[in-house]
Amino acid sequence: MPRIVVIGGGDVGAVSLRQLLRASAAGRLDTDEIVVVDRDAGCAAWRDAQARRGAGAPRVRVELSDWDAWLDRHLGASRADDHLVPYHWGPHLLVSWLAREVERAGGHVSHAGPLPPGPWPFQSTTAAGDRALSYATWLCPPLCIEPALWPHTRGPRDWSLAADLDRPPAGFDAAIVLRSLHLVWGIGTIRTGDVLAARDLLVAGLQRGRRRYLVSTSSHCHALAATLDVRPAQA
Repeated sequence: MPRIVVIGGGDVGAVSLRQLLRASAAGRLDTDEIVVVDRDAGCAAWRDAQARRGAGAPRVRVELSDWDAWLDRHLGASRADDHLVPYHWGPHLLVSWLAREVERAGGHVSHAGPLPPGPWPFQSTTAAGDRALSYATWLCPPLCIEPALWPHTRGPRDWSLAADLDRPPAGFDAAIVLRSLHLVWGIGTIRTGDVLAARDLLVAGLQRGRRRYLVSTSSHCHALAATLDVRPAQA
């Protein structure tokens, strides 16, 4: 059965864990282990899990670690059908992990310049230089499932940021989209297999010399996008 990894055990992670346990109890989620990655052994997610322990519930384990360090130790050996629950207010962890993996494989990674403007209503640059993008001009509910019929507009959701970002802009060799999509009961996840495939694509690209990538973590409505210049270290 797939393992679910929740990044962050604070209040946001506690809500994610609570929903996952509820979904499991209702027979909507098939997993035997949920891992919460946090530096605090007594984090909110762990306290909530202790209060909700029951027969047949998935095992909940808190791994005490910095997020980047945990990803470096475990992500590369994860199963393709495992799922990550990202912390949406955190740094662009997966892009950083991909960059470190490329460097471990003998490559060099740097920012590839600004992302060209797109049609999205919200576009902003983060402190780390990524682009935060959104189709929403309203405050989204925290457990939104991004339905096909949109409650706010009362019309169809005829957009998908993940699909937009799948098309590389002019001057880029490829686009990589790590899709964070609804799994169950309002919780969006990223398939570990998608992250590992992205790593393999970037590492294989070193054989072709210098290349530019648009790498995004994206749902249908919200995204973080980064541009990467990847080349062999000796180039």
